[in-house]
Amino acid sequence: MKKIFFAVFALVMSINANAFEFDGIDLNGNIADITKQVSAKGYAYDDVKNGLVGNCQGTDIVLHFNYEKVSKQGKLGQLIVEIPMKESNALDVIVKTFNVVYHLRDKVENSYTYVVSNDGTTVTVSNNNGVVNLTYNTPYYKA
Repeated sequence: MKKIFFAVFALVMSINANAFEFDGIDLNGNIADITKQVSAKGYAYDDVKNGLVGNCQGTDIVLHFNYEKVSKQGKLGQLIVEIPMKESNALDVIVKTFNVVYHLRDKVENSYTYVVSNDGTTVTVSNNNGVVNLTYNTPYYKA
C-alpha cells in the first residue's frame, strides 16, 4: 500500500501542478522539441506496447502522445501515461491522491476526470486490466 502511494505521489509530483510539464519536459513546445526531450530522458519506442517505454521517478511506464486530434497543428492533444499496477486497490489510491491535488469534474463508473490546469487541461484516471491510465487532454485536444 505504501509503495503504491509513493509511486503515485512521485508521478504526480513529477507532473507538477502544471499539466504541461512531465518528467521535466515542457509539453507546450512543438512536436520536434518534445520528441527530442523525451528521447533524451531515455524513453524508447516499443513495438509490442506501441508506445514509449521508460522510467519516471523509479516507476516503469509507457507513454502515448496524440498529435493527430488537435485544434492547432504541431501541438500535443493528449498525453496518455500507462502505469502497470497489479494491486487491486491501485485505482482507489490514485483517486484518493488526485482528490487532494485536483478538482473532480466527472465520474463515470471507474473513470474519474479532474481539472488540472486553468487553461482547460483535464486528466482522466482509469484502470484497464492491471494498468492505470492517466489521460491528459490539453486545450489543443479535439475529440
